[in-house]
This record gives sequence, C-alpha cells and structure tokens, in this order.
Amino acid sequence: MDQNKCVALLTAIDLGNLTRAAEQLGYTQSGLSYVIKTLETELGFPLLVRSRTGVRPTEDCQRILPLLRDLDRKSRQLEQEAADIRGLAVGTVSLATFPSISRFWLPEILRDFAQHYPGITVSIRESGQEELDEWLREGSVDLAFCSYHENSQNHWIPFLEDEIWAVVPDGHPLAGCEELSLAQLASEPFILEDRAYDYDISRVIQEAGVHPNVRWTSKDELAILAMVRLELGVSVMPALYLHEDHPGVTVRPLVPRAHRQLGASLPDLDSLSPAARRFLIRAKKTMGVTR
Repeated sequence: MDQNKCVALLTAIDLGNLTRAAEQLGYTQSGLSYVIKTLETELGFPLLVRSRTGVRPTEDCQRILPLLRDLDRKSRQLEQEAADIRGLAVGTVSLATFPSISRFWLPEILRDFAQHYPGITVSIRESGQEELDEWLREGSVDLAFCSYHENSQNHWIPFLEDEIWAVVPDGHPLAGCEELSLAQLASEPFILEDRAYDYDISRVIQEAGVHPNVRWTSKDELAILAMVRLELGVSVMPALYLHEDHPGVTVRPLVPRAHRQLGASLPDLDSLSPAARRFLIRAKKTMGVTR
C-alpha cells in the first residue's frame, strides 16, 4: 500500500473534514478525494462516510483502522531510524495534551526542543483525558502529556504535582476564608468539570465523600471561570490554570490538600520513534525531571 494514501486517509479521519485534511497535507480537496478514492478501489470497499458535517470511517474501515495506523507508525519509524543511522535528526512527533498544559508547559518545551532539533516537527492535538486515552490506544499519537489515573495501562513518567483549588466569586461569604473544604462547597450551586475531560476533579470529590449540588457542567475552564465570576456557582479546578489573575474570582486552597499528578503517558518506551524519544528526553530536561 502506498504510504501517502494511508496518511491521506488517516488525516481525513482524524480531522473529520476533507477540506482541513487537504490543507494540512498540501492537496486540493478534489486531489485528496481522488487519492482516497484510488485507495478504496485498491481495497475493494468504501472507506469514508461523507456528510454535510464531515467524514467518518465506514464499518469496514473501522475494522482495518488499527492495521492502517500500525502501518503508518512503522513506516514513519523506519524512515526515522534510517535517518538516525545517517546521523540526521528528522521526523514528526505526534503529541496529545490538555489545553492548559498546551498553554502553560508546552511553549517552553517546544522552544527548547526546536533549538536542539530544528529538523523535527511536533504535531499537537488537544482534548480531555478520555479522548487522550483513546488516541494512545489506537496509536494516533506517540505520547500524551496528561494526568495520572490508575486505570491506565500505559507507561507513566511523572513530571510534577498540581494542586486542586477552590474557586468562588469575589464577594461570596466563602471568599473570606483562608482555605476551604469540599464539604463547605458542596451545599453551594456547583459547577463541575466534565468527567470525560478531567478525571481528577471527580476523583477528588469522590475521595472526600461529598455530594456537591451540581447545577452546571462544562469541559471549558474559561467557561467555568466566567460562570463563577457571574455568581452562578462555585467550583474546584487544577492550579495549573489558576496561576494567572482572573478578575471577579477568588481562589483558595482546599483542606485537606488535594493534588493530581501530571506527566507523560505512552504505550511503550521501546516502541517510541527516534523523534518521539528525543522529544521525551528533551521535555524531561526542560521540566527538570530526573527520573
């Protein structure tokens, strides 16, 4: 199978849109459609379901999708290993992460990595924990920067501890407290971050044995902060997102203290491509991780 056709199909599936996939790959939309059509002819069955909202894989395509991803991964790894033997540091790293990590960690890591490896491209995909785990399982990303959860079967490299803080509106009676318990917050209208997006908040609440009065849910930290500012409720959020000033919002530590562990999650260290391996090593050095 032509590797370019495989990449074209996988890009269309991952983006869910032929126009955006064509732009990313440097095709016209008609050119990309032709490439995928020739692949469908070679395989003997349709690969994509097209609709006004985009494209998705057919059931037959879903059946062979793990093989296509493995073929693409092995092909890229072969190219990078060959370049590595020739003394060249080239390739692409496919990274998945939370938007907050993308905002507060990645710029420094990417700057440092680009200085050392200008020939390696880093592709970044952002989402919540559930989708990151799915991308790692299907092999569409090399590694993920995320939080630790004990149900994961992936190899885990811890980077740092991130505290969970309480968030209340300025002027709220609880804003005068130096620290807050989840029991104090539970009786207030509560804004909960979507569990599919962040397992840690649900875990912390469950471990505290409280049942908050959940009135709103969201997967967007900025939306949650806006709702708190408008006095729609209170919430708890990771400190990583709260170090910046957020007018109209008061942030307090929880008592007892609650944390999440952030780090790198990947299926297997030995199967990392040379480019991904270099990125992981460099990221650890940038973040001061010695393990």
